[in-house]
Amino acid sequence: MLLGMEMHEAALRCAERALTHLRPGGFSLEPCYRHDTNTGTTKVVTEADIQALKQSGNGGELRGTLAPDVVIHAGHPGQAQAIYDFKFPCANVDEAPPWRKYPKGHCHQGLLQGELYEQVLGVRAFRIVPRLGIVR
Repeated sequence: MLLGMEMHEAALRCAERALTHLRPGGFSLEPCYRHDTNTGTTKVVTEADIQALKQSGNGGELRGTLAPDVVIHAGHPGQAQAIYDFKFPCANVDEAPPWRKYPKGHCHQGLLQGELYEQVLGVRAFRIVPRLGIVR
């Protein structure tokens, strides 16, 4: 698990270096989105708001928010154009791991992570897998 977290951090640093040159101002790393299923609206949760919630002991309010690894956008994370999520399989490294399924009791119970990203942000979501590259 530790290796997976280290690989994730390395991948984020690499993506940031590359995208800073390729799409300055047109990407976000791990942006946070809150989707209201009652109204169908989605809002970007700022890093300042995330830190304030955590520091005030209200980090639980982040439950159910979405945080894809990389979002390509048109100048603001709310204008998503593509979504990418890093996946680092522990076993069977020659096959793409499936999208994570939200467990029973979770507010997104039964949905697949990629499907939810697409529903909420309205654009395609892709997995990035070592040795395989970009996978739908």
